[in-house]
Amino acid sequence: MVPSRRGFFAVLFACAALFASPLQAAETSKKKQAWETDRTSSPETLEELKALQDRVKELAKKASQSTVGLLVGQGAGSGVIVSEDGLVLTAAHVIGKPRQPIVFILSDGSTVKGESLGINTTADSGMARITDKPPKSATWPGAKEGKWPVMEMGKSSKLPVGQWVVSMGHPGGPKPDRPPPVRLGRFRSENKFLSTDCTLVGGDSGGPLFDLDGKVIGIHSQIGFTLEMNMHVPMDKFKTDWDRLVRGDAVGKKSDAEMGLVFADKDKPKTGVKVAEVVENGPGYKAKVEEGDVITKFNGVKVKDASELPDILSSYTAGDRVKLTVLRDGEEKTLSMTLGKKSLRKQ
Repeated sequence: MVPSRRGFFAVLFACAALFASPLQAAETSKKKQAWETDRTSSPETLEELKALQDRVKELAKKASQSTVGLLVGQGAGSGVIVSEDGLVLTAAHVIGKPRQPIVFILSDGSTVKGESLGINTTADSGMARITDKPPKSATWPGAKEGKWPVMEMGKSSKLPVGQWVVSMGHPGGPKPDRPPPVRLGRFRSENKFLSTDCTLVGGDSGGPLFDLDGKVIGIHSQIGFTLEMNMHVPMDKFKTDWDRLVRGDAVGKKSDAEMGLVFADKDKPKTGVKVAEVVENGPGYKAKVEEGDVITKFNGVKVKDASELPDILSSYTAGDRVKLTVLRDGEEKTLSMTLGKKSLRKQ
């Protein structure tokens, strides 16, 4: 059973009274307490309380540079950098849909630009990328070489109930003169989402949930009706959809767009998709795609085979204009296509 917050603070006051004794304090100060990452109980001594505090302070110092604010249209949210080339994990409801411009606000208040990548609206997971280089004022290791400060991704499965966790983000929206606040809480349960009692406020959505090792174990999704019902996207869910999120897919969504092309079942190329038929007056026909063309890229995304196209199309709708890269007689060409409305004919 996880102690209540009232019980927790009662323990703290009791600890303070206990260590009013100089003799007791001298004895306990001889050895430095360690706080284990998976511990589920509350601090029982002043030294244990300090040990927990030290771990949170160490985590926050590192994580503050990786926890960013996101401005998407008129909305704001949070995110965390997880790769040196600028991949950012956030919530799907923060970024809305793929290929949207985003302004990222760093912990020192400076701003850089980027775009949204893939989303899974069912899981509320989302990914974005910073496309600018680090600002000249950046001081983290690797900044001069164009690298971003990252936090390691952890595992969200089999967390012990009561384990201490840390929430970071930008409550109320990013503020230029305020680094991301730190909130300490406990893991409560997992049922599709992780549940904690870490305080969340509007604007925290998309921000990181850490274990005490500083590993990202979740992303803030929903503010609960009570403090103990705040929900976070499990990190393992991001890993399941990783390749599709990086590619910019809308996972779980079926597109209404079609290309007006039929692809070869036989004589397939090693990579890419060979066009076997161009539907007359369809999108491919109007884009001047020819039979025998091999589509190698769709809007800059590499295409390995025809099975990938429905997933790639998931984030597009009829009327969207895209670029196709095709190989024709050994020569690479770029064609512009306006996607059509899906008909009864199967691609």
